[in-house]
Amino acid sequence: MRPILRIPNNMYKHHMKRIRTYFLVVLSIVVLAGCMVGKKYSKPEPQPGIEFPNATTTDTSRLLQWFEIYHDTVLQRLIKTTLDSNRDFLTAAARIEETRAQTGAIKANLYPHFGYQAQAGGGSAGTDATKVSGGIQGALFNVFGVLNWELDIWGKLRRATKAAENDMLSSMATREALQVSLVAEVASDYFLLRDLDNRLLISQHTLAARHENTKIISERFEKGYVAELDKLWAISQEAIAAVAVPENSRQITQVENALRVLMGLGPGPIPRGATNYDQQISPDIPVGLPSQLLERRPDVMAAEFALQAQFERIGVAQANMFPTLSLTGILGFASPELSTLISSKGLVANGFGGLVGPLFNFNQNKKLVEVAKRQTEELYYQYQQTALNAFSDVDNALAAYRAYNEEYEQTKILAGAAEKALRLSEARYDNGFTSYLEVLIQQTNLFDAQIQESTLLQLKLNAIVTLYKALGGGWDMPR
Repeated sequence: MRPILRIPNNMYKHHMKRIRTYFLVVLSIVVLAGCMVGKKYSKPEPQPGIEFPNATTTDTSRLLQWFEIYHDTVLQRLIKTTLDSNRDFLTAAARIEETRAQTGAIKANLYPHFGYQAQAGGGSAGTDATKVSGGIQGALFNVFGVLNWELDIWGKLRRATKAAENDMLSSMATREALQVSLVAEVASDYFLLRDLDNRLLISQHTLAARHENTKIISERFEKGYVAELDKLWAISQEAIAAVAVPENSRQITQVENALRVLMGLGPGPIPRGATNYDQQISPDIPVGLPSQLLERRPDVMAAEFALQAQFERIGVAQANMFPTLSLTGILGFASPELSTLISSKGLVANGFGGLVGPLFNFNQNKKLVEVAKRQTEELYYQYQQTALNAFSDVDNALAAYRAYNEEYEQTKILAGAAEKALRLSEARYDNGFTSYLEVLIQQTNLFDAQIQESTLLQLKLNAIVTLYKALGGGWDMPR
């Protein structure tokens, strides 16, 4: 049995002394490596003088979540299915995981990398060849543990890590913006679908009434009570209502399929819940101050995170103008015989420091810093434009809701008056006090008013959806 290897005490102390010396040198460098070139990022100031002229009140409370806005249980199920299965949304989620992994890979560059190396081989070389390291005479066995570490003296690696982290946050905010858009799009399409259902119902009822009217007028014409012109007018009115039925049916199919695509499904029907007349959506959505909009609207936040990531890349470009210091350490054993590989005579402990830096490269690094600064400037203007669009979206949504609400209330009055006018005209015509032309006009007025009332109700509901989306949809992002 081979005796247990014992490394002489003086040899062990010698190597440990060298290792401690290396450690102290590294520790000293790390302590001195706290400086970072470049400026510190500061949050862009909100643009002054921005306000919402169409907002009657401002409320700084938390914005409601979508399930607190939309109480229709069927609509809630449609939204949930969309958020679970929409392919664009799943792609955005996968992209977040991709950026998360990239962030971890970049952050790992801050720490020492440990590896290993093992070799076994042999050869034969002449005397002259061995003098110039032209070959190996005999066998060779070695096992090493290897350490490589780039010291982040100028903050290049820390800047790169922060840039990657902000890229990840930008991806997360982009996903939240997509989520808000999907919730709004499903709700908007659903209200349009219920509007088309109502328009189809109006068209079917109108068609049935006009068909019955045509039958009565035709009988009167056959008996000579009315002119043929009355009969032709009645037929024309019936045909107008008949055309609206397949037209609305076609649009219903298109909207249903659009909703199913959002839900990650193939063509087919969509379940129905409450009608638009029965929807309970509160218009009292808290608007808040313009500066607060920048804190909760995902697309604005995504633009700022992208700006911050690019700002950090300026520091990376600036750090590339300075020398890079890296450390390499090797600890292991080497021997020409496998049986004596792990022995005190074969112990290897080496450490190296490397300094690499630019000397003369025709201002290439300086130009790259300038490129990074200009790219940051571009993203700053994009951030400002995104913020301006956000302010405009909110005020437009507030104005749209107020206008559609007023129009809808007036159209309800118009529809009610048109219905009464038609009944009076029909009575006047039946008693011979007016021509059929008056009845025809009132039929057209009532049909148009009912369709307009249904459409304006849908637009009113969608104005609330648009306001919800413009305000950011109630999603809170980590800062």
